Amino acid sequence: MEEEEIIWPYVKKVKSVLQPSPEEFRKYVEESERKYGISDCIYRQCIEELSRVNLSQLNEEHEIRIIRPFLLTWGVMGRVLGYEGVSAIRKKLKGLDEKITPLRHEDLFSVKLHEIKELVIELFDEIRQTEFKSKKGKQKEVGSTATSKVLHLTCPTLFIMWDSAIRAKYGKTRGNGEDYFEFLVEMKEILQSFKPAIEQLQKRYGTKVTRIIDQYNWMATH
Repeated sequence: MEEEEIIWPYVKKVKSVLQPSPEEFRKYVEESERKYGISDCIYRQCIEELSRVNLSQLNEEHEIRIIRPFLLTWGVMGRVLGYEGVSAIRKKLKGLDEKITPLRHEDLFSVKLHEIKELVIELFDEIRQTEFKSKKGKQKEVGSTATSKVLHLTCPTLFIMWDSAIRAKYGKTRGNGEDYFEFLVEMKEILQSFKPAIEQLQKRYGTKVTRIIDQYNWMATH
């Protein structure tokens, strides 16, 4: 069965949700670059540094130098995660090395999503449900927004970030692995629909296509 046949139910959803023109799409991304482009130096550095690290070898130094800046400084997840949450994520990623590593060089444009569906759902829910204790001793879970950022950090050309506003826009109210897989399918359709515009933006800003679609989503929902 061809991938188009498998993903078509999801594609019909996104076509009813998002129908900007290429000009509108480009405008949102350019506005994001004007407003937030400078802060992306942290994003780019963390993505680049982690790309050279074997997840099975993640240690406290990587946590301090890469994962904390990405999630707490750039990702503004301090109130949700704190240091304990980041430490729990680092340990979880280390344990998931064998499952994540085969995906680290995949890209959303070319990957056959139906072939990795179960793995994506499993990874998302495994990270999302990672438990840790807050400073007040309350039991917490990593959650959906942080999980998408963690997956993007480890596989930046495959996974796209979201938050509660973006989930609401695309009707992903559960915020679980199944929702996230459907979100990726819809984002792939958007990437393909706006491929010429995205390639121009990618060339201009030196940005990954997954980050470009995230910039659009952010500006369209905040």
